[in-house]
Amino acid sequence: MDRFSSNRFDHLIAAFLAMEPAHCLISLAQESGGGSITNEVQSFLWEHCISKLVVNSNAASHLYIKNFIKKVIVAVESSGHDLLDVFYEQYAYYMASFKDDNLLKGNTRVYKSISFLFPDGHSENQSCPRPAKVVIPLKCSVNMLEGDTGCSIWPSSLFLSEFILSYPEIFSDKFCFEVGSGVGLVGISLTYVNASKVILSDGDLSSLANLKHNLELNQSRTGTEVSESTLQDVNLVETKYLKWESASVADLQDCNPDIVLGADVMYDPLCVPHLIRVLTILLARKEYKPHRWMENCCNGTLRNGHINDENNYGDGGSLNFNRSRTCEHTPKNNNNVYKFDSHRCKTCRCNGLNKKHNDSSRGYCTSSGEASCYDASVCKSAYDGSKDGGPIAYIATVIRNPDTFDCFLRLTTQAGLSVVDITEMWKPLNLLPYMISYDRSSIRLLSVRFIWRGFEGCSLAQKREKMGEEKEIEVIHSWSAPRSLSTSLMYSFAQRDDMEVLDEPLYAHFLRVTGVARPYREEVLSKMDSDGNKVVKEVIFGPGTKRYRYCKHMSKQYIPGLNSDLMKKGKHFILIRNPLDILPSFDKVVPPSFLELGLASLVAIYSELCELGTPPPVIDAADLQDDPETALRGLCEDLGIPFQASMLKWEAGPKPVDGVWAPWWYKSVHKSTCFTPKSGYPLTFPSQLYDLLEQSLPFYNMLRHHSRRTSSLLRSPLPPPSLPVPENEKLIAWVGDELMPRESAKVSVFDSVVQGGDAVWEGLRVYNGKVFKLDEHLDRLFDSAKALAFNNVPSREEVKEAIFSTLITNGMFDNAHIRLTLTRGKKVTSGMSPAFNLYGCTLIVLAEWKPPVYDNTGGITLVTATTRRNSPNNLDSKIHHNNLLNNILAKVEGNLAKADDAIMLDQDGYVSETNATNIFLVKKGHVLTPHADYCLPGITRATVMDLVVKENLVLVERRISLSEFHTADEVWTTGTMGELTPVVMIDGRVIGDGKVGPVTRRVQNAYKVLTAESGEPIPIYSKA
Repeated sequence: MDRFSSNRFDHLIAAFLAMEPAHCLISLAQESGGGSITNEVQSFLWEHCISKLVVNSNAASHLYIKNFIKKVIVAVESSGHDLLDVFYEQYAYYMASFKDDNLLKGNTRVYKSISFLFPDGHSENQSCPRPAKVVIPLKCSVNMLEGDTGCSIWPSSLFLSEFILSYPEIFSDKFCFEVGSGVGLVGISLTYVNASKVILSDGDLSSLANLKHNLELNQSRTGTEVSESTLQDVNLVETKYLKWESASVADLQDCNPDIVLGADVMYDPLCVPHLIRVLTILLARKEYKPHRWMENCCNGTLRNGHINDENNYGDGGSLNFNRSRTCEHTPKNNNNVYKFDSHRCKTCRCNGLNKKHNDSSRGYCTSSGEASCYDASVCKSAYDGSKDGGPIAYIATVIRNPDTFDCFLRLTTQAGLSVVDITEMWKPLNLLPYMISYDRSSIRLLSVRFIWRGFEGCSLAQKREKMGEEKEIEVIHSWSAPRSLSTSLMYSFAQRDDMEVLDEPLYAHFLRVTGVARPYREEVLSKMDSDGNKVVKEVIFGPGTKRYRYCKHMSKQYIPGLNSDLMKKGKHFILIRNPLDILPSFDKVVPPSFLELGLASLVAIYSELCELGTPPPVIDAADLQDDPETALRGLCEDLGIPFQASMLKWEAGPKPVDGVWAPWWYKSVHKSTCFTPKSGYPLTFPSQLYDLLEQSLPFYNMLRHHSRRTSSLLRSPLPPPSLPVPENEKLIAWVGDELMPRESAKVSVFDSVVQGGDAVWEGLRVYNGKVFKLDEHLDRLFDSAKALAFNNVPSREEVKEAIFSTLITNGMFDNAHIRLTLTRGKKVTSGMSPAFNLYGCTLIVLAEWKPPVYDNTGGITLVTATTRRNSPNNLDSKIHHNNLLNNILAKVEGNLAKADDAIMLDQDGYVSETNATNIFLVKKGHVLTPHADYCLPGITRATVMDLVVKENLVLVERRISLSEFHTADEVWTTGTMGELTPVVMIDGRVIGDGKVGPVTRRVQNAYKVLTAESGEPIPIYSKA
């Protein structure tokens, strides 16, 4: 007999082959040695564990052995015992030959064996002196060496496997379907209990390939199709690629399982809604048919292998799976497999669940010291869980995130699923007593059924139709840049009772195609479908149970090659935020860049949707902060959906709908419960991001122009005004040395025209493809600039080129007015001194569609202003400058008097001009106009004076008093913008007979002829 023959060594080798964490193995080794790792224990470890595993180990196994040996050395030396030399020698070999980082290069996997040890007395046949073992070898990923959860393999898979092996009657002769099968431990356990058919599914191709390997490792057959002739083949296990988020009824139409299983399937809140949908499809697929439960209960079997005896460590030290060998004391059926005793249910002496007792030391149910057992009626209730009966799901899970679990419960209720916690009712046998890292108390076992409420009297087809399995859903697309309150808005829409939400469903596609780095990249790619077109078809536009589906998208994730339906279908809107608010916190996860910010992509999306004839609503995040209800009501109105007050609040903390990336990006929003106004002043803007701000701000401003409500510090309560000429909304202006759209045509805050009105200007008109009096206006412009001592003035040719370029670009060849401005230019710092103007002059060409601004047919009214015209002693009016406050004050008086303009007197009380034009009067056939001592010697004034002479009228230029204008026969004004305009009333006095006089008409006609014939032609213009 083997000198190591005892349960304590059974546990030790089982733990080693399962690759339990090293500290757990040390504890078992010390327990086996009575408190310390004795020489006997060391010998056992070396002979039956280390030396045999070393022979056929891969790199990951070597790393495991190396770390374990190190722990053994430390433990033995700390206890004062002698250590066998072989441990030192093997560790020295590892230190000299291997480095940890080299051992784990590549996608290395490790082989381990999970031994399920059945306790004494598990059957009434007491002739078997040792507990039977079921050994399942597995190939696992390296991160399961010590386990992501502190256990050597996912604890829920262990628990569910124990449950299957403890209660084979539940699964015997049943069609079982596992979702998220992982390494296949649960599925392989099913092959031991006489399940009639097993389908194992996973949504990760690499995991699926490894799963198939493990099935082959356990000598189970695999298949991809099941025909009638193979349904009864108990060794056939089918594997299925199944992505929950894209699974449809069609994908599962051939699957009518009796039992659905899942272990740790609630690990990702983003996947919970998809998991619920898959469960609903599987559990509602067929009508319930009564099962021969008692017969099955009494004849459950373990299939596909033997139960090893206590010393069967196999060749090479692993407990190999071998059909040909069976414990000699084990009862056998005709198939040479281990069979549970048929009296198991009959010998139960507990009267209902309340009288069952837990043996906490063993972890399985006992009654009056007898074998583990349960009442047959309870067995039936485990399967028949509801009045309606039907398929059932068993889900084992560790509740790591209460919010995720609450979401699971809430969504199951909405889907018509009934969930019952059966953990205490159906505690499995403790088949893993050696696995110290395995905390069974943290695991809950849930039974899930579909309840056909409200479907009484319906056929299966009617039930499915009523369920809306293929119900189309209306998709709402939100497009934004990062850090734009997009997650808060997603939470807002998630509160609606008619809405399901998806958090960046195209993220994995974006990562795969672009290859960009993210700290969570691999996790996203493993948990989300990276086939963008498949996501568009099956996830974004897949069937749903709600009326609407809200898809939160980042604009940069819209990359070429995606299905055009993404833009053509659904309702889209764009969420924007000022880059000044985005950039200061952007680099917490990734370095900011123009592409990462995605504002250009937002503009492209806006443009594409406009081209499709569906211009999207644009909402500014600042509006959501300032007045969330108004902003949300407006957005809902634009989207054509009713507003719900529930959108205004949500609970704090992580959400089930959060993407994998939430821990990196959502920390702040998880603290929020609603949209809140900006608090205090903005953050200091990082100077290193200034260039990025300059690049991105124009794109934000362009989109903000189209927003439903524009946010600003000095927001006007007035609605946007209508333009006098609507066509001018889309004009293009020249600023500096380039053409810009209207909303982008701006000068620097450091420009002299802003700092002190330090600029000169001209007004020009375009008639019939020619610019009237162009050279005369340019002469005055350059004279004014010289008088003000401008430096670096553009040449006449450069100014003309800018004028013509502006007119041609806008297509303005007639009935247009040009406001030509030349500023002293931008300053290096604010201040009055021209010495700060070191950039050269700024040229502005503003061309507008503009007919004459006055009523040249019926005439206008004037009043006399108290504001006097500037004297040459103060500011010479012959300089056509932009500092027009003198004129503006007079215009204010005219507006208050409800007159069209105001007459301005000189310092001596004589008439000078109006606030905007020169002025003429006619008395007894003579035409008079004031001297240009105080007024501007206008180009149009000089032109009209020439015309008066050519018309053989007497022209007089002198000082004219106000009363002379009151008593004149006719009065008119002149100016480029208004041309020649009759005046019919001044200060309440009717001029002449109150109508346009004959001399005025005569000169108007002469002016019209002149403008039609003269002017500098616009290049490339040809009259149609």
